[in-house]
Amino acid sequence: MTTTTERSGVSAEGKPSFQVLDRTFAILELFDEEAPEWSSTEVARALELPVPTAHRILSALARRGYVSQHAETKRFRLGIAALQLGDRARAVVDLRSVALPSLRRISRDTGETSLLTGLTPRQDRGVCLERVETAQPLRLSVTPGRQLPLHAGASQKVLMAFMDPDALERALARPLEHLCQNTITDAALLRTELQAIRDAGWATSFEETNLGVWGVAVPILDDRGIVVCAAGIAGPSARLDQERIAELVERIHAGAAEIARALGNHVPPVMTQATKPNRRSIAGRSTTGRQR
Repeated sequence: MTTTTERSGVSAEGKPSFQVLDRTFAILELFDEEAPEWSSTEVARALELPVPTAHRILSALARRGYVSQHAETKRFRLGIAALQLGDRARAVVDLRSVALPSLRRISRDTGETSLLTGLTPRQDRGVCLERVETAQPLRLSVTPGRQLPLHAGASQKVLMAFMDPDALERALARPLEHLCQNTITDAALLRTELQAIRDAGWATSFEETNLGVWGVAVPILDDRGIVVCAAGIAGPSARLDQERIAELVERIHAGAAEIARALGNHVPPVMTQATKPNRRSIAGRSTTGRQR
């Protein structure tokens, strides 16, 4: 005989039954790119469930935000809570161990120190998560954990350009600290710079954080186009070869794409068929490879 607690999906001890948990996960697994929306009847048919059971589970998922229901069609699709759960799952992946093989290849292929950079929890600075130093005697040495303002340096700027719009506005409202001779300290110019980075899909910098240091970086994005981290290189300006900028971008982009695939993320396409950057001034140079 079926008891009331069994019909409700709760055991006699007041805990969800394994059968209901199995059905709940089976329902969530139905939603994908090919079939993003389902009705209660379609779910019931696909999983051979009674329609009331399917509807009851979907309603419970909707209350917790894991699915949402269209007001007119009454069809269900994945909700914000499901997306947030996916983000949290990706966040607990050890970025450093995933990225390290690709960082080694980037460093080997470019001859420079490669970097993996992420946002701090407050999303107000960039932090070095991992680095692989080049074997060259003259090289940039970066310690994991080092933090820099988001408006200075290629890795930080590419994080800023692709960050959540609300977080971006908060970052732009902060004072723009002057670190070096080419640090951008004008908010209007910085907005223009960030748009150029978004258009090109990559960023470069020259003496924005330290004298004699330049860098190139590519963002790694989640499925909403929001930045997760950035892969890049940095080195001494004495070794900056402007003729190689496009080649360096392509090599970094390839390495960043490897990291992104391992994390279930993606990288934006990059535009490199453009005028090379020069060293003169912030207003006269393009940090994404285009003159302004």
